[in-house]
Amino acid sequence: MTGTATDTTGTGGLLDGRPVLLVVYDAGSLAPTRLAEAAQGLGCALVFVTADTAHAQEMVPTLEMVGTVVNTAGRTEAETVRTLRALAPAGIITFSEFQIAPTVRLAEALGLRYHRPADVDAITHKDLQRRRFADLGVDSVRFRTLTGPEQADEAIAHVGLPAIVKPVIGASSRNTVSVTTPEECRAVLDGIFAGSDGGPAETAVMLEELLVGRATPAPWGDYIAVDCVADGDDVRPVFVTSKFALAEPFRERGGYGGFSVVPEDEERAVRDLACAAVRALNIHGVADVEIKLTDAGPRVIEVNGRLGAWVDDLAVRSGTSDPARVAVAAALGLPYETPEVKRGGPIAFHYLTVPPVGARRVRAIRNVSALRRLAHVDRVVVLAEPGADADWRIGARGNTAAVIGSAVTHEELAATVAAIENVDWIDYE
Repeated sequence: MTGTATDTTGTGGLLDGRPVLLVVYDAGSLAPTRLAEAAQGLGCALVFVTADTAHAQEMVPTLEMVGTVVNTAGRTEAETVRTLRALAPAGIITFSEFQIAPTVRLAEALGLRYHRPADVDAITHKDLQRRRFADLGVDSVRFRTLTGPEQADEAIAHVGLPAIVKPVIGASSRNTVSVTTPEECRAVLDGIFAGSDGGPAETAVMLEELLVGRATPAPWGDYIAVDCVADGDDVRPVFVTSKFALAEPFRERGGYGGFSVVPEDEERAVRDLACAAVRALNIHGVADVEIKLTDAGPRVIEVNGRLGAWVDDLAVRSGTSDPARVAVAAALGLPYETPEVKRGGPIAFHYLTVPPVGARRVRAIRNVSALRRLAHVDRVVVLAEPGADADWRIGARGNTAAVIGSAVTHEELAATVAAIENVDWIDYE
């Protein structure tokens, strides 16, 4: 049964007696239709707890097609809790970075397993993550938290240069940039705190020791991501996303899987480090861990307390695992299966095209069909239109297209990436 629970605070009959999974919904890393497929396979009903944001409110009609909606718009949190408690939920989850803290509060109020309130700040604040990792011996990186540009000199003295500036709370590489001199660092901080030239302003950032990646041939990246599932101390990898080389300054170009150019023994070390980082944060359910590949070994970049972008799609298309099903099962306390390291099979990819640094507007788009005709490309999703603003500082929200497909070998994939970059299809101002 689907529909809205706005006026129905009733009994288990509302959802036909099936276990209820609460999904705190906003823009995130898993499509509602894919989530509904996983829920159906596990025999549970979805209740979408929609955030009071423009995206979530626009999606209400779509969400009502695959589940029940409890809309938080116009309600206090206490009112929302009362409505949800009447549904006797069996689990709770979110796939949205900025809904993790509200999900923790709801879980606590409803007595559901999720990240603990005592850990939510370390899960969502990158500086507190660093402190937790250092205290527990997982990894140690020099950093300072800044709330204003006047703190630049003290932070530089502690961290040293080169360093990286990034938001304390953030996602998708927003306002992330490396600095090599004191003058450059001060200028970057002045701009980020002021939101100069129309860019997004920050209230707190980190100056962090720059983890230098090892020399890596194009198009491969010098970092890797591991999505894990955690139930207490039982933390296991669900999918490894190998990455493409970053676009300047620190923007994702997407990833691929399910087997990597990274050697198997090194991939196992990366998986082990990712699991240790998730365990240190006491995460319950799914999490996404980014790891830098350095000459001295793998280092933790950061942990996100939700499923990573594109992960479910890459895992399913490569025949590696089923992250959506694992996430739902873990939230409901049901058993789940996780894969071993793969060294063969199809390689699914999700390659992003991004505007160059300095671009401010999309001037023209043409010849998209040339991208679609490339070997190993299955689909092209154009994310911008002529006249749209372009700004590297907003991270993934500024991507211009996603090119999706699969290959048999890494050589085929490398050739496909080169071909994508050689297509002349978009102009910027």
